[in-house]
Amino acid sequence: MFLRVRGGGSILQSPSLRWSRVQILQPRSKGVLFFSQCSRVREGKTSDNKYDSQGASGSSATELGGGQEQQDPQETVKKEKITLSEEQDKQEQKRTGQQKKGGFGLPALAIFAVGFPLGWYLSDYRPFGKSKGSSEPSDFIKYTLCAKENVSSTAAIFRLRPSSKPTIDLDDPNLERVITSVEFKQPQLQIARSYTCLPQERGQHMDELRFLIRRERKGEVSNYLHRLPNNAEIDVRGLYPEFVLPDDVKSVAFLVGGTGIAPAMQAADILAGQADIHILWSSRRREDCIGGYNDTKPASQRWSFWPSSTPVKNASGAADLQGVEKGALVSMLERLKMHSVSDVEQRSRLSVDYFVDEEGSFASPEDVKHMLSSLSKGDQSGRKILIVSGPEGFLSHWAGSKQWADGREVQGPLRGVLSTLDLKGWQVVKL
Repeated sequence: MFLRVRGGGSILQSPSLRWSRVQILQPRSKGVLFFSQCSRVREGKTSDNKYDSQGASGSSATELGGGQEQQDPQETVKKEKITLSEEQDKQEQKRTGQQKKGGFGLPALAIFAVGFPLGWYLSDYRPFGKSKGSSEPSDFIKYTLCAKENVSSTAAIFRLRPSSKPTIDLDDPNLERVITSVEFKQPQLQIARSYTCLPQERGQHMDELRFLIRRERKGEVSNYLHRLPNNAEIDVRGLYPEFVLPDDVKSVAFLVGGTGIAPAMQAADILAGQADIHILWSSRRREDCIGGYNDTKPASQRWSFWPSSTPVKNASGAADLQGVEKGALVSMLERLKMHSVSDVEQRSRLSVDYFVDEEGSFASPEDVKHMLSSLSKGDQSGRKILIVSGPEGFLSHWAGSKQWADGREVQGPLRGVLSTLDLKGWQVVKL
């Protein structure tokens, strides 16, 4: 008779079978540990029996070998019973040991057969795994501020390099067609803000990161970053995906405000020569886009999104701006245009139109219609995407604000000016 406990083994009255039955009935995940404990108990009992058996047989051999004394018949019967009991114990021990080996060997072999290939795959054969020395996106790591290049009175290009290993993985093949960003931490307030990466340029250090950051009046993170001196350390983590550019995309339209030009630059670099890209970039002041001129049409003089603007007559025409020395951001866009030249058509597939508030030129719904119409000409086989990027007010005005759902930021419904336009065939994305 024995009591069976589901998942916990059995307790038998026979001590010689107790450990064997419990080990066999144990669940696999706990059986290995319990087996080692039972084995030690069983081995201790075996050692005691062996010692007793040797003592009894030795004593008996001495008595039998002497041939001097007569043995009592009852004593002989007792010794024969003891010897028989010992032989039974030995046979039981042998059988029990075989059961233990058989019960443990198969699970161990199965674990090895499954675990070894799985471990090898996870550690050595992950084609899209992280590079050696790369950080996890959730971990803040130290980067050093190498330089700040002012592009206007309120904005600068920040250049960062890793202080030590690990570093942010810039070669992740999963992010080849993804607009990405990183988070900067303000250590005193323990808050963070995301900034989109600028594309890498020729001659740039392979681990260097660059960002366009404007000092906002009430921006805790932006003001903290602008106060930092060169060679200061900054806590950074990422990369984070903002938007995946589909493989079949043929046309991309960007409606951009202020520092929202950074995602447009990154997309132009990723899709260079592969898709037609048109950017409408609105700025409050010319200092943000010195030397920039329109590729498709003269700047319109209509209404402005910027509430603080004071429209005036257009101070500089496109022809006048062509001879002006170009600022850092305009120079980057010009290099991207050269990089986007189509091998077949021998023309750049990147166009940029500038709208400057202080000059009285403002992007309008008609400008958006004209941009979408020009991009819709020709081959219509691929996808068409309209991306809106910029400050929250700019985003809300044109496409409606993004929303929060289940603890994460989502696109939300299309509202604003774009909701009044015929956007058939165009996918609208808010960044």
